[in-house]
Amino acid sequence: MVERGYLFSLNYSERSKEKKFIKEILRKYNTQELVGAGIYVNNNPYNLQLLLHLNFEIDTSEFEEWLTNNYPEKKRKVNYFHSDIFESLPNKGYNVATFVDADTVDMAITKEANPIFMFHEREVMDSIWNTDILRDDFTVFLSHSSKDKGIVDKIFNELQIHEIRAWYDKYEIKPGDSIVDKINDGLESSDLGIICISKNFLNSSTGWTKSELNYFIQRRMRSGRNDFICLNFDVKHEDLPPLVQDYRYIDMQDDRAFNILVEILKENSRKYNNLA
Repeated sequence: MVERGYLFSLNYSERSKEKKFIKEILRKYNTQELVGAGIYVNNNPYNLQLLLHLNFEIDTSEFEEWLTNNYPEKKRKVNYFHSDIFESLPNKGYNVATFVDADTVDMAITKEANPIFMFHEREVMDSIWNTDILRDDFTVFLSHSSKDKGIVDKIFNELQIHEIRAWYDKYEIKPGDSIVDKINDGLESSDLGIICISKNFLNSSTGWTKSELNYFIQRRMRSGRNDFICLNFDVKHEDLPPLVQDYRYIDMQDDRAFNILVEILKENSRKYNNLA
């Protein structure tokens, strides 16, 4: 029977998670059915690759059905064949490891660097290089109307100048992202909300602004902490929502408004860091 070849692109930086997939295949098929199995590893730091190649000497319709039912996220690398890699080995410098059975997978694929993999897994590298060092820093959430982007841009820029981290949808939500998920993540990860109240904010047809305001008010009621600040762009005090009227806000018509905001946030940041 003619051999049937498959090539899968796996995750180099989280390769230990790929071992379950490889081992299940090796346990499912014997060496008369699966006549070749192994990995090609490209250690070029600008193009790290981990490729799994499988050669069957049986009808693979059952394998493809198993793959669909158990690992639908695993897709064969199309128009990229075992022969292409084999012929390019002298030039591209792939490292190669072959598998006899499931036990040999652990010998070749490790979290740490080894003769096959030049670099550690992401988790190991992060622990060495402290990649997450800024993740827990004090962060504010800019709640605003999209119609007020002009002044919100200035606020964000002022915060950046004074090294105050801010969640601003303009930079956090990318094309293709779920807006709901990203905003929820931003709200949950922020330590303090900056509520940019304006006529546009209160009259927004989307409901986002009122939902964000309600989130911070409810969070404050539950926690008892002063975890939001209102900036009043252009709304008369008596036209503010009743719950907001009770809180002192920063009047953005005041020439000192930006300085006042930065001073308050710096103070909150120091309190946060003392508690952390």
